[in-house]
Amino acid sequence: MTIAFHPIKDPNCEEVFQLIKQGLFPYVDAVFGWDDDFQRQRIADEYQPEWFHWVYEGEAKVGLVCFKPYDQALHLHLIVLAEDYCGQGLGKKTMIAVQRLAAEEQRAVTLSCFQCNHRAVRLYQSLGYDVTAQDEYFVSLALPVAAVK
Repeated sequence: MTIAFHPIKDPNCEEVFQLIKQGLFPYVDAVFGWDDDFQRQRIADEYQPEWFHWVYEGEAKVGLVCFKPYDQALHLHLIVLAEDYCGQGLGKKTMIAVQRLAAEEQRAVTLSCFQCNHRAVRLYQSLGYDVTAQDEYFVSLALPVAAVK
């Protein structure tokens, strides 16, 4: 089945917050400590509603993505799959769908993730992403326009 993105009408709803928390809590908590109120406010303040999309595989809502176009790239802020759908190759399928969107617009794909999220870093590198920067907590990666398929 193919991956499709559907705009999220209200990215500040509880369903979105709980999915983001499920996906990010272990990493945010390990590095900064998790605070629900702070995270809710950060989502409301730092992300535009039009950047959020539900991820569907066929009829099943399997997760969400948050990405924004800027300059010559599509920047992926979040990719979170519901726990029931993890480990089924849907992260890779979702990333390929994001890359297709970027390719249609002749854009590179950029993203950052927690260094301690080893599974995600391995996924991005397996898809050809290059590390562009890293610090104590984060690694930034990019897939150049020429490599976007």
